[in-house]
Amino acid sequence: MMNSLVIFNRAGIHSPIGSRACPQLDWGTSISDTYKFLDSSFRGNDNILRFNLFMTFYRNETLRLMQEKLLLLKFAAVILCLFPGVLLAATPDKTMLDNQLRKLVEHGSVVVADDQRVLYRFPPNKHPLLVPASVQKYATALTALHVFGSLFRFSTEFYLDKNYELGIRGHGDPFLVSEEWQRISEQLSRLPAVTKKLQGLYFDTSLFDKNIQIPGIKYSLNPYDARNGALVVNFNTVYLKVDSKGVVTSAEEQTPLTPFAKKLGKKLSPGIHRISISPDSGFTYAGELLHRFFRRHGFSFSSNKVALRRVSATDRLVYTHANIQTLQDVIAGMMLYSNNFTANQLFLTAGMKRFGAPATIRKGRLAVEEYLGKELGISGDQFRVAEGSGISRKNRMTADAVVRLLKAFVPFQHLLPREKGILYKTGTLRGIYSIAGYLSSNRPLYFVILLNQQKNHREKIRDILLATDFSSF
Repeated sequence: MMNSLVIFNRAGIHSPIGSRACPQLDWGTSISDTYKFLDSSFRGNDNILRFNLFMTFYRNETLRLMQEKLLLLKFAAVILCLFPGVLLAATPDKTMLDNQLRKLVEHGSVVVADDQRVLYRFPPNKHPLLVPASVQKYATALTALHVFGSLFRFSTEFYLDKNYELGIRGHGDPFLVSEEWQRISEQLSRLPAVTKKLQGLYFDTSLFDKNIQIPGIKYSLNPYDARNGALVVNFNTVYLKVDSKGVVTSAEEQTPLTPFAKKLGKKLSPGIHRISISPDSGFTYAGELLHRFFRRHGFSFSSNKVALRRVSATDRLVYTHANIQTLQDVIAGMMLYSNNFTANQLFLTAGMKRFGAPATIRKGRLAVEEYLGKELGISGDQFRVAEGSGISRKNRMTADAVVRLLKAFVPFQHLLPREKGILYKTGTLRGIYSIAGYLSSNRPLYFVILLNQQKNHREKIRDILLATDFSSF
């Protein structure tokens, strides 16, 4: 007869007797020495003992060895009878949590981990690839931080040609908002090299591919569907107020109302609206708006039209503007408002920085995949990257991959929104509900909830995790 005694420590690591991890015991160890070892283990209260007893008969075993093992088996049975709670001491909390989540998770994954290991997983032993929605923004933000550095500032270049046309070359700055154009206009007005009497404006957008179509986005008035590009004003959106009489005004003091914006507003119902600009009208609106800002600072233009062309070799660089916002500032806003436009600007510009102009979706995808694989060590079967914002249902991640992202994001977790004492990022699409972040604790605890199901139990699960003491897991 052959018996197997297995010892489990608090980490759940089993150590068969006679192994290197448990050298104190061997099948030749006497009953008295075995008793001393077990007694010291119980008194130290450092180990949980579990006994897995299997009996197999072998004809050539000696009678003496069989008798000794039978005695050991009896002794183990007595221990189990006297201390039945030893086997179950680590499981009640987990079992209770399983029972709660079983009613809430139809198709998804919930993971809680610390720096060393996964403390809890539901469903157990499952690692499904799931649609992460805006939790994807962790991957985009980290890739941009890796490629550019946290203090990076996006730049925009200004040129003057021989005919006194002012050229603007865009580098994909996602935050060229009205306040920034006010600063740019003021700076240009102070430069002696820039004449105040200009022939016109031209835009150079050649650093981005002309036919960028983000997967999951189709044009609509929804600002989440705003188009990306090398030179974009106010996130390619307008913010308008329409009163009960149909009078259209700008809904923000810093942004002048242009003829194009006013025309858009005539089609809207009374109220306040932020709407995206159609791809074929973006430069029309940008041209009108920039003419307004430049005229406020003393510039005049012979033509109000805006040309689209590349900067030529004879054009003079007269000013390079660095955005007041650092990359950390941009990411903080992106995470707070879940701005898909900003996320994909970072996605595209990171790809351009890594693999050269023009910016394309493919280069952005390669940049993120390279970072996840080479820098974070996430295997390729744990993620699929379609774009940078999470708007596409073709994005996929396992909960374990998201845990890796959270660990890497620790130095930047202050950029995340805070609610109920935790820092987090949510993601929402129809039938997709996710959240990932940091549980308040004396030790770092990372949590991930990815639900691909019709019922949204995201907040319920989050609250259950917040109420759970994971120190015993």
